[in-house]
Amino acid sequence: MDLKLVKILREQTGAGMLECKNALEATENNLEEAIKYLEKNTKHQSQNQRVASKGLTRVVTLEDDAILFEVNAETDFASKNPYFLELLDQLSQLFISSNIKNVKEALTLNISGKSVEDHIKYVSGLMKEHIYLRRLHRIKKQKSQSYAHYMHGQGKLSVLVIFDQPCEKIEKEIAMVIAASQPSYISLDRMDKDTINYEKFLYEKDGHGFKSFDDFLNQKLLVKLSSIYDPSQTIGQILLKYEVKIIDFYRFELGQGIEDKLNCRLDIPCDGSKISVTPM
Repeated sequence: MDLKLVKILREQTGAGMLECKNALEATENNLEEAIKYLEKNTKHQSQNQRVASKGLTRVVTLEDDAILFEVNAETDFASKNPYFLELLDQLSQLFISSNIKNVKEALTLNISGKSVEDHIKYVSGLMKEHIYLRRLHRIKKQKSQSYAHYMHGQGKLSVLVIFDQPCEKIEKEIAMVIAASQPSYISLDRMDKDTINYEKFLYEKDGHGFKSFDDFLNQKLLVKLSSIYDPSQTIGQILLKYEVKIIDFYRFELGQGIEDKLNCRLDIPCDGSKISVTPM
């Protein structure tokens, strides 16, 4: 057995020494065939999987298009694994340059000579833990509108905001406020009657320490939240000052919703892919 070939194969595939040794023996030390052998035979064990609630999210924009997606793994180590990070980079470029609109369509795209679904399984095998594309949402803005996006903790949280026009002075700050404060709506006048009644029901059920329904609701309204740089000003006042309007916003937080759905099949996006969004 040529140990140099084993080393090269390990560096190129990330497979274990025994796996590389077996692959080279099966292919009579043909490096290219050994790589194909590993791709074909490296399978992720689906039994006794731990809950895959770790991983990273991504937000990507290209002209008028934007994509938010989340790839989950079993451990926090995945977020620092070079194979996992490379996978996210590959998916980011592939998704934004395609016309896919949901996870089902995304999994059929071609990447590295195989489907996204099969490629994820391959990376999953290399990392020895369950990995899957949990959710994906595609957004398209008008040409006159503007995107602002913010990614926190290398992708533990991703935010996308659509403005009616460009305004670089406040775009990033508002995206950061959405990331930090988790608003559910833009403003009261953008909420329908049913939504207000639902929030009132939640307040009456458990006031969460708020003295009034108005106080309870205001902490969910983006325009009522304080500026990061000047707490004496609200986001609503800042928008008015710069004559800018928010069309919509999206907030993808890692593992959001999984803790409430541990009994669902984790290879299916159990929750809606659009979250913390103001009704249009």
